[in-house]
Amino acid sequence: MAAASLVAQAPEKEPGPSTTGKVYEWQSSEELRYQYFLPKDHDPEVGINLTFILHGSNLDRRWGFANHKAGQFRANDLVVSPDGTTSNGGSGFNFLQGKDDLERLHNLHEELKQKFKIRATFLYGHSQGSFFSFFYAGAYPEDVQGVVGQASGVWMGTRMTKKHHHQAVVLMHGTADPVVPYGQSVGGLEAYREAKYPMVRLRSLDGWNHWPSQPNTEQQLAWCEGMTTTDPGRLSVAFESLEGVKGVVDPVALYQVSKRAVEMEGVDAAVKKRAAAALDEVRECATKHAQQLSKAMGKKGKKLTSKPWMGHVPLFLRHFDGVPERDELVAAMEKTLGAHDKAASKHSRAFWKNREKKPAVAFGSGVKLLEEGFLARASFNERMLGSLDEWAKAGKKAGIGKKDLKAYKAVVPAVLDARKKGRKAFDKVSRRFR
Repeated sequence: MAAASLVAQAPEKEPGPSTTGKVYEWQSSEELRYQYFLPKDHDPEVGINLTFILHGSNLDRRWGFANHKAGQFRANDLVVSPDGTTSNGGSGFNFLQGKDDLERLHNLHEELKQKFKIRATFLYGHSQGSFFSFFYAGAYPEDVQGVVGQASGVWMGTRMTKKHHHQAVVLMHGTADPVVPYGQSVGGLEAYREAKYPMVRLRSLDGWNHWPSQPNTEQQLAWCEGMTTTDPGRLSVAFESLEGVKGVVDPVALYQVSKRAVEMEGVDAAVKKRAAAALDEVRECATKHAQQLSKAMGKKGKKLTSKPWMGHVPLFLRHFDGVPERDELVAAMEKTLGAHDKAASKHSRAFWKNREKKPAVAFGSGVKLLEEGFLARASFNERMLGSLDEWAKAGKKAGIGKKDLKAYKAVVPAVLDARKKGRKAFDKVSRRFR
């Protein structure tokens, strides 16, 4: 969203127990300006969660509430949207990978903790702010309980150690992102899993672009709180926010938070009952997927085809990651999926490495990625498909050889056809779980 379309500057008022119900603006002792919203029913004695919204490149503090409605987004939290930590020399700001940037936000964080009884802190970053969210959580592990980063990936140098394992981490990315490749979040997920984070997920937004999506962000932040809180009341709130979603529901977030609600002592009996029902609903849906796919694939699954299962399998695997019935199917397909992931990693690296200066080489790598790694997350990237289509149309002008063009014509239409059919099959079973 361009800076010109942002909401007007909010009235200035220093945050305190009485500054509730409206968006106000203030600045830290280091002159980092921010907008904030404090709920009307805030009880200083009970305390409150803090959620930071960190904007993308060359924007400012106004981006947060222009895209996430005050009083609805994290309705129970103190929501704070600061300027980026470094000026761009004009009217915008950036969150950069520097010590001064970290310290400027941390100084604001500490000042807010002096003004309010902060129970937990969550970060939501978009684009450049997303990279910085992961970076900040790595720099101050004890100060951050959960992070949702949309449309980024993870900067080299982001700290990931055992000291960070209490954090819940979500990488959220649109597969049709034209600005930051979806594959960067795939790589970020791999990095966190290699660091053995127990609570890390990639939430793929199928066909979504680069822009924010408040409903999806809300679900992922609810998951972060639901997986980290030790307060039965707050866990109930997290569960209810997921249970009450109107529209597309993230089945893994609902499943994992429901499971925790069922198991935690002190959660209201009525909430436990509803959570148990939600668990059954997600697992029943996952069972239907697994049974349908097992029957359709038989002993297949290694070679490219245009059958619906080829597009259905990856959707099920990524949207139900962590649900037992999905994980059982993964175990049964371990050898095949391992081969696809290996091929996808190899060809994806070659594609992005050569995309700018050697399009003919990148073209061949992209086709091979789809042919040999069509079940892998990295193969689901509309930006890559768009480049392949552009080069195929250019043909000789792009330096594309006859052999690679022939392979493209055999592979890509089959992949797209299978994914279209697979999407219909997946949606027919899932309905609201996608």
